[in-house]
Amino acid sequence: MRVVERYRLSEGLVVGRKPLPAGDVILSFVGPEGAAQAIARKALRPTGRSGRLSLFHHLKYQVYQKPGNDLPTLTQVELVGRLDGLEAPGRFPYASYLAELAFRIASPEVATRIWPLLTSGLKGIAKHPNPRVALIWASWRVLKAAGLAPNLSGLGMNLLDGDRVERGGVHLGPQGLEALAAVLRLPGNEAIAMLEADAPLDRLQQALLAHVRYAVGELGSAQLLFSSHAKG
Repeated sequence: MRVVERYRLSEGLVVGRKPLPAGDVILSFVGPEGAAQAIARKALRPTGRSGRLSLFHHLKYQVYQKPGNDLPTLTQVELVGRLDGLEAPGRFPYASYLAELAFRIASPEVATRIWPLLTSGLKGIAKHPNPRVALIWASWRVLKAAGLAPNLSGLGMNLLDGDRVERGGVHLGPQGLEALAAVLRLPGNEAIAMLEADAPLDRLQQALLAHVRYAVGELGSAQLLFSSHAKG
């Protein structure tokens, strides 16, 4: 008979919080081992651990998996670090989208590749003068790390359902296709420089959202990108 390990140590970034009526919180994590969820009991009470369990906090934590329960319970938490600045209205939508994307696709098989891209991308969103540049670079690279990059070997100037086509989808044009190819193939600093130069960020973001809907599914945080705060 297989023995189930009830206590488990993990590491990850808090990328989601769902408060429950009794004061508990369901936490979503992305870490080097993949995406995970756990329940923090009574975390919203004044004596709880809500401060350490804030969004974008990097934690080492222990969970207990009780037989018959779908989600493990958080039992110990150590704060490793925090990413400051992501709560700003002009940055939070981008951070939320990247975090949700990583959570949706960070299976154990690809998590070791996604984890450094997620943390680097969030740091960029927090500090770059134009956080959308960091979002576009990191999101496309996360997709590539998961094996979900689009095929750019076609002849058209549009991107539709993961392929470069002549009609339909999102029109990227020569500049957009060149910038997307750079993001997917060049080292980060070179790709960022191309995005900063004169890349059509509106079209690259539109193509990103469309490709994620096709390859991953609709993300709830996509609506935040259309808010007035996310247009800077």
